Amino acid sequence: MPIKSEHPDVPIVNQPFYSRVIAKITEHHLASPGRAAFINAENPSDRVTWLQLLDFSSSLANFFRQRGFGKEQVCCLVLPNCWQYAVGFLGATLAGGAISGASAMFTDYELGRQFTDSQATCVITDETHLGRVLTAVASAPKIQTIICIRSSSNPLPQGVQDFKQCVSGSTKFVPDERSFSPDNLLLLPYSSGTTGSPKGVMLTHRNFGTMTDVVMSNFYNVIYPDVLPDYVPAKENTLLLLPFYHIYGFGMLMRSLFEGTTGIIFGKFDPVLLCEKIQEHKVQQLFVVPPIVIFLAKHPVVAKYDISSIRMMFSGAAPCGKDIIDELMNKHKHIRFFGQGYGMTECGMVSHLPVPRAKSTISAGRLAANFEQMIIDLKSGKECKRGERGEIWVKGPTVMKGYLNRTEATAETIDKDQWLHTGDIGYLDKDGNLFVVDRLKELIKVKGLQVPPAELEDLLLSHPRVRDAAVIGIPDSRTGEAPKAFIVAADDKLKAQDIVNFVKQKVSSYKQLTGGVEFVDEIPKAPSGKILRRLLRDAEQQKMKSKL
Repeated sequence: MPIKSEHPDVPIVNQPFYSRVIAKITEHHLASPGRAAFINAENPSDRVTWLQLLDFSSSLANFFRQRGFGKEQVCCLVLPNCWQYAVGFLGATLAGGAISGASAMFTDYELGRQFTDSQATCVITDETHLGRVLTAVASAPKIQTIICIRSSSNPLPQGVQDFKQCVSGSTKFVPDERSFSPDNLLLLPYSSGTTGSPKGVMLTHRNFGTMTDVVMSNFYNVIYPDVLPDYVPAKENTLLLLPFYHIYGFGMLMRSLFEGTTGIIFGKFDPVLLCEKIQEHKVQQLFVVPPIVIFLAKHPVVAKYDISSIRMMFSGAAPCGKDIIDELMNKHKHIRFFGQGYGMTECGMVSHLPVPRAKSTISAGRLAANFEQMIIDLKSGKECKRGERGEIWVKGPTVMKGYLNRTEATAETIDKDQWLHTGDIGYLDKDGNLFVVDRLKELIKVKGLQVPPAELEDLLLSHPRVRDAAVIGIPDSRTGEAPKAFIVAADDKLKAQDIVNFVKQKVSSYKQLTGGVEFVDEIPKAPSGKILRRLLRDAEQQKMKSKL
């Protein structure tokens, strides 16, 4: 029998997501006129108030409407974390469209793929990334509008719009909701799913609106009463460290808007700046990924700052091990609670959230409100008993509508009974805590970021002197995993550095072959042609053991 969450369901949200965000921002402005909604961590003079957020978003929506941007059209945001990201999201969705976040680290090759696949008609970027965007747009003919955020007075290329001008028009905007449906597209983040290259994950207004309430309900009804009973959002500052193009980072951005905390935005992660801002703003809670946990537990520079205000930490995107959590908690005894969650972009963000009374820091939490789960035995296809390992399946109203234009991949991930097959292996203890122990899916996770082997393999196979290729993740103490390539060379003159340099020119830094290159005679494959990565991983583990 499927297991249902112990928490009461939250009501399914069927209203436009933007209307709820606008209502919250208005509420925050009326309660505290002039208070900053967001502050740039590196440049505190770069800030925006709640009223400015409202005005800029409405002006941008008017600009979009004038350009013909509307229902179900996609605006791609190619930006580092910045307050303009929130304006871009609200402007596009008020106009009836959706957004698709792309990493500011992406190369023009990667951007071009996402522009084309998402069928984006608009891009918002900044001066630093404009050159790459323009190169990528050359291969994406549907892009009609390019908006650039800039601080210089240098002339913009022909056809590129200045962000400041786009948000300086009329602030009166009435959304056209005659054709609104809660099933309309809101977000199109990209994920590799269980296998393959990146795919657009279609999240609707209903999906993400309900997800927001599921998360907020967990924190306000389950976590805060035990950990931060006197928590008052309007008096708090939230450090927004995680990239907004990632569903976890975007969720934290929206959480800040809903709660009314002042968001301290990190354009890029700087560990020293992190410590400085914790000390300066007396931050009580941190939302992080495992590399930040490792930094706070191990780096000597942390001792130079007063971070004793931290009461709670939440880690996601990848598992965090017991040893490092114990080291963190022993060194920083002021932290009352450390929790982990579990989820994936395809389920809307999270399906499991921590419960303080569970007294478990290493579990991935318990099933969140509105969700059901099963652990399925890989051989029999039957439901596992408590303590038995199997594939994690979840079901709930926040699960994606499907992959954009990927009917087959959608059917492989969500079955006819609407169960999302996560591709992760885990088990439940007697209390219902989830433990994730392995993954069926072949994604490599570098600092919590997804690196799909298939994407790198496709790229490697485009090299004229590579006959065959496979990529796996190998353990790395600094990044969690590092991509390693196995190459069947077409001739004996090909060098490992040739391959490293080739990949370096094409993809972002976290996707590069930091795990090395190994030449082999053949790539192990099943009769179907599927690469047997498990054999490569097993061989790699044996090599590591032999070195001990």
